Amino acid sequence: MAAVASAYTAVRPDVTVHWGTRPLAMFNDQPVWEADDGYDLIFLDHPMTGAIAQRRALVPIDTVLPASVLQRIADESMGAGHASYRWAGHQWALGVDTTSQVACHHQTRLGALGAQVPRTWDDVLALASSAPGSVALPLYPSDAMCSLISLSANAALAAGSPPDWLHRDGVEMLVELVRLVDASCFDLNPPRLLEHMRQDGRIAYVPYVFGYADLARPPLAFTDVPGLDGVPRGAVLGGAGLGVFPSSSAVDDAAAFAAWCMSTDVQRDVLVPAGGQPGNRLAWEAPGQDSATRHYLMATRASVEHAYVRPRDPWWPEFQREAGQQLVRMLRGGPEHSAAAIEAELRELAERHRSQTPSAAQVRS
Repeated sequence: MAAVASAYTAVRPDVTVHWGTRPLAMFNDQPVWEADDGYDLIFLDHPMTGAIAQRRALVPIDTVLPASVLQRIADESMGAGHASYRWAGHQWALGVDTTSQVACHHQTRLGALGAQVPRTWDDVLALASSAPGSVALPLYPSDAMCSLISLSANAALAAGSPPDWLHRDGVEMLVELVRLVDASCFDLNPPRLLEHMRQDGRIAYVPYVFGYADLARPPLAFTDVPGLDGVPRGAVLGGAGLGVFPSSSAVDDAAAFAAWCMSTDVQRDVLVPAGGQPGNRLAWEAPGQDSATRHYLMATRASVEHAYVRPRDPWWPEFQREAGQQLVRMLRGGPEHSAAAIEAELRELAERHRSQTPSAAQVRS
């Protein structure tokens, strides 16, 4: 966003945009209302949307921007990137960056193994079994949970059912793979795993990891996720939405900047060259964009277009944080934690969070 903020000075020389950063773990888990520390704008993950709406922690951006602008953004949206930030009749953020979990392989190592890029889950398990250490998965709690959700959604779709965040076949797929990967995966989030994959070690393939267009350079190449039936669908939607704090003294200017970030020209000419994954579909399709990203865009497009939008109910963010920690504890525990036991534990935890989350009226009182 530094490049986008810098480019904005040519459009609005009277407005200066300064950016701060926060760790990836805080982006995943920190409630938005705890980050309101004098900022006008914030990047957020879409599962926060229901909790944000309940607390009115951000400005409903549709109350500031013209309806025609929001309709254009919706029409030009990549996949569910824009719609994922809509809740309770309002738009709470704009999906500036849109990606999903995708797959990544090390071109040299995979070739040395004489293997093709896996397309089905059986292909993934066959590679992991035949070449120990060649397959990895980020198992930091939030990422382990996201992979479980992706596998569950894919398994449900393959069975002809609506996608769901928890499916027995998805749990079994994750448990089986975790038993085949190195234990160091439990300490790795996506950026660290990809950097480790680039530099050293035996890792040749990662079936589920959030995509980063700026890392799509040899020897790493990104592709669509594998599927239980070979169809790349159900991968967790990622990316980032840009929202406006109600405490801002420049709500109109902040919302205008967010909308400007969504324009095709900015997404194509500023965001993509800076290494972003555009939330604007026309920027994905623009001539030269795919080659500029070393074919990241087209190689992962199906996964992004058919990504799964995680639940956005107010109880979900805190549940996902605790569920990821509990999932990792059980996965580390070994064979005694069966897929059935993991599924039962997570369902019980979800019900507890659902029943204990206060209503909107209680939050406002």
